Amino acid sequence: MRIPIPPRAERALRSYSIPVFAVLHLGGFHLIRIGVLPHSLAEKWVASAVLGAAILLARELIPSRRLSHLPDFRFAMSWAASALLQLHSLVPGMAESRIVPAVLFPVLPCLLAPGTAGVYAVVSLAWFSWIPGSPPGLNGLTVSMTAMAALGLSAGFWIRNRVRGRPDRKEPGGGARVDEAESLMIPWQNPGREQDFAFETPQGRERILQMHEIRTAEGVRRVLEGILPASGADRVLFVTRSEDPGRPFLVRHEVRKSGGDSGAASFIPDSYVPLREAMVFRRTFFTEGEEAERWGISCGGRMERPSGVAAAPVLHEGIEEGAILAFRFGGAGWGEPVVPLLETGAFLIAREVAEGRSRYRSDRTLAAWAGYHRFFNRVAELAERKGVVEPAGASPRREIYRVTAEAVRESLRADRVLLVEGDKKGTRGRIVWEEKRGETPPPPDREHGEEGWVRLGGTYAAWVLEKGVHRIFAGGSGGGGRHPVLPAQWSGVEKDHLLVPVSGPDGFRGLLVCASPAGRNFHGMDAEAARELLRIMRMGISHSRFIETLEEQATTDGLTGLMNRKTFGTRLSSVLSRLDGRYPCTVIMLDIDHFKRVNDTYGHPAGDEVLRNVASIIRKTIRKIDMAGRFGGEEFILYLHHADRERAENVAERLRMIIGKARYTFDGKETGVTASLGAACYPADGRTLQELVGKADEALYRSKQGGRNRLTFS
Repeated sequence: MRIPIPPRAERALRSYSIPVFAVLHLGGFHLIRIGVLPHSLAEKWVASAVLGAAILLARELIPSRRLSHLPDFRFAMSWAASALLQLHSLVPGMAESRIVPAVLFPVLPCLLAPGTAGVYAVVSLAWFSWIPGSPPGLNGLTVSMTAMAALGLSAGFWIRNRVRGRPDRKEPGGGARVDEAESLMIPWQNPGREQDFAFETPQGRERILQMHEIRTAEGVRRVLEGILPASGADRVLFVTRSEDPGRPFLVRHEVRKSGGDSGAASFIPDSYVPLREAMVFRRTFFTEGEEAERWGISCGGRMERPSGVAAAPVLHEGIEEGAILAFRFGGAGWGEPVVPLLETGAFLIAREVAEGRSRYRSDRTLAAWAGYHRFFNRVAELAERKGVVEPAGASPRREIYRVTAEAVRESLRADRVLLVEGDKKGTRGRIVWEEKRGETPPPPDREHGEEGWVRLGGTYAAWVLEKGVHRIFAGGSGGGGRHPVLPAQWSGVEKDHLLVPVSGPDGFRGLLVCASPAGRNFHGMDAEAARELLRIMRMGISHSRFIETLEEQATTDGLTGLMNRKTFGTRLSSVLSRLDGRYPCTVIMLDIDHFKRVNDTYGHPAGDEVLRNVASIIRKTIRKIDMAGRFGGEEFILYLHHADRERAENVAERLRMIIGKARYTFDGKETGVTASLGAACYPADGRTLQELVGKADEALYRSKQGGRNRLTFS
């Protein structure tokens, strides 16, 4: 089981574990000096320190490691210092000559950071100044060693600043920002921040991108800092193309021999020949002397004239990532083989950029799968919703459309997403859901009805629907040249479009449209991500339709398509409980006169046709807010919402007349039927289901007793 370690502690462990062991090894030799351990171990102990320093030095110089890392002598230096201090104590001649402090004190600040060099210097001074058995206090040895340390350190820092000019490795605050980003984005490394883990949100994606940009920037800067002293350059820059075509080259990172803020402009003209050679023609550029003075750049409002200019392209798998640009000033030419150094640095920077991009894509993939999991669960919940009275247009299927459009917009960072349903011929389409960034979704029933269909002929939307392949359009609302991407009714101000066809065994056939302003530049990975979400949507729709079919079989009459008696009673009881006597309504019982005569004369198929036709007349006559069901046999029941006696009478009489005028042909003979109706009004005739149905049934009985083909109120 891996013990969880905070990111900062883990980096500190990797950076300081070897130096700490070197100090412990030095402490072991001190125990030999004071007699705690046998003196016979001294030579072997010193030999082990020398061996450790040699192994670490060889590790930094082997060719396979140099291909992917710039040399870092910190670890070897810690063991070398430990070995020198032990040799100084073991060999009397070395102690008398003072050769070890004369070498060690100037070298420390040259190879190590100032803080680390200071710690090593203090330990070394204490070691040189103390002799076992001597009394504590100020003596000649202490004074001489202190003076030697002061002179050596001063010389080392002077050499570092004037000859190497190496600035601080880390960008101020960069490590803290990486730690903050990691704590936000990688909760298993920081158990206290799980609630902030939000890969799927735009803020979360921005934090991921920021974290990897900082890491990549630190890696690039380390490479440039390694090139600067090795090449003898005064300034080294990493330059990329600007995001907008025709704009100047963009300076991403720069290190200077003098250190500190470069103060240089952020852009270099796109006509600058050294960079064009490196980034356009992908070849190195080298010049020095008078020719190099032509390629000076502006710095702080003044033109600097270099004595040497070199540039090398940064390529990864044939793709141009930028260029390294190096300058030398002061009249001297290049004293080192600068072109091979720049080519090596370009290789290392390309690796840093590629690894940063790979890490970011891996996190995006993890985020995508996490989002798919949540989206799948949400679609499954919507598809399995049952036993709920939904408002008009708010079916589980439409909720699946909504969550799909939301997921696509968030995942692909689109401004507008359209889910379009196509007809069977593929010539027309209608929007089943539209999702816009920062806007309230449309009403659920907005695109229902025949008026929602739009002809797709002459657009690329029709082509995608017909061919079943995705298309990407960039840089224009028309998108594809002679033909528009979308019909005029659906077109907006967006310039970039992604069209993905939607088809499957679930019966939904259409396309997904993602639109964004110019610059979004959809690509193939976006189409694949959209397809994954659409597959989940199709599974949800298929399952939803299966559930809807089961619900329909359980709640409707199989012959007429109206509600069955149980469902009608349940829903009417629910409606009546909410009315509370405030609004009038009417329940009507309808019975087909002499229906048994139709079955006996023409057969049961003829009777079934009569029942289906009467049910169709009822559906066409009542409103959507009303309800109708088959009560049993040839009896039907109706509920008219917010209908008083006068309105109920008009509806019932219209039903009676339409049913009576309908004609049927069976066995070559034309016939017809009539209907008797009985009505009960709420709340005058009752307030419960049993009371209203009982009164309506009594009124229907009186209609039949009175001669049939008539309406009677309770």
